[in-house]
Parts: sequence; structure tokens; C-alpha cells
Amino acid sequence: MALLIPQSRQRLMRWKNGGGMTCELMRVPEDSSLETFDWRVSVATVQQGGSFSAFTGVDRSLAILEGKGLWLRLQSDDVDAGRTQSLTPRDPVLRFPGEINVESTLIDGGIVDFNVMTRRSRFDHTLERISLNGRTSLTLATPSPGDMIMLYVVNGSCLILAEQQRLHQGEAILFDQEDSGCRLEAVAAELMVVRLFAVNSSTLA
Repeated sequence: MALLIPQSRQRLMRWKNGGGMTCELMRVPEDSSLETFDWRVSVATVQQGGSFSAFTGVDRSLAILEGKGLWLRLQSDDVDAGRTQSLTPRDPVLRFPGEINVESTLIDGGIVDFNVMTRRSRFDHTLERISLNGRTSLTLATPSPGDMIMLYVVNGSCLILAEQQRLHQGEAILFDQEDSGCRLEAVAAELMVVRLFAVNSSTLA
């Protein structure tokens, strides 16, 4: 059965490095720590630049939802000169290892960003932004047991047909293999689509 994640179920908490606040949509397992989770999805409001928290063994994806964006300097280690790039709402999702050093500077004022993290020994993920204009029907399916899909509404609203559940801005819903996919309709909406893929332990040998 699909799991609705209204704003009342989302948890406001400090960043791992204490430098700001984030709204955690979901962390799995629910009782895990920031050092032991399998995957985590969150939305952060950023009012000043600074260093990203380090997450060893974790792959991250980042997208800008609101604001002008960030300048990011990414370094694999202290010897690496690194690279600097901008990340704005118009740019593709940025994926990077959680271990690397990342320094951020606001381009022009505060931003809101969307974060996906997966522990690479347990899960992999993709993140994409979908805009629906006009009455649109969209079907999303989980390909394998253990895989999941999360939808988050950035703007507008959408109707999940099987549950007859309408999602509004700031709400999310999680589907797994037992739900056999998700069909939704929207007149005008912007969604973040998170696909989570369970890692087969045999592939790690």
C-alpha cells in the first residue's frame, strides 16, 4: 500500500554539521542514525553558504527548488584542486559522492534544495524533475522487488488514481513493488521523482 507523507509527518532537524535546518521527508530504517541509514530524502532551506556535511559511503543527488541557486566547489581530497560549478533551478540534478569536500556560496539570496542520499552498499537512486502542463496521465512502475518510487510535489497538485489521493505542494507519497506502479493525473504540477533501487548483495562480491 502506498505511504502518504504529509507535511505533518515530515521532521524538521539540524544538519549533520549543525550549520542549518532540513525537513526530512523520510529516512530508512526509521530508527537509523545519520551514520547508518539506507536512504534518506529531505528538503533544506539554505540562507548562507558553507561546507556540506560529509556522508561516507553515501551517494547524493541535489536539485534547486527555489531561489537563484548555488556556486559549488567540489574537491575529492585536500590535494585535489577541485572544480567550481553553479547549480540553479534550470540545471540538471547534481550527483556526487558524500565523502568529497563541498563548499557552497549563494548566488543571490536564500534557496530551497531537494536532497536524496543512498548508502551505496544498500541502495542506488535516480532523481528527476517532471513538469506536467494540461491534464496529463503519467504511469510510473517499480521494476524489481525492493525498489521504490517517491513523488514530491514542488508546485501545484496531482491526483494519485489508485488511492484517489490528491497530493498538494510540499507533500510526498512512497510506492513499492506491491503497489505495481503509480498512475497520476495533474492539470499543472511540478514533481520530483525519486527512484530507489535495492542493491543485490551478490553484485558487491
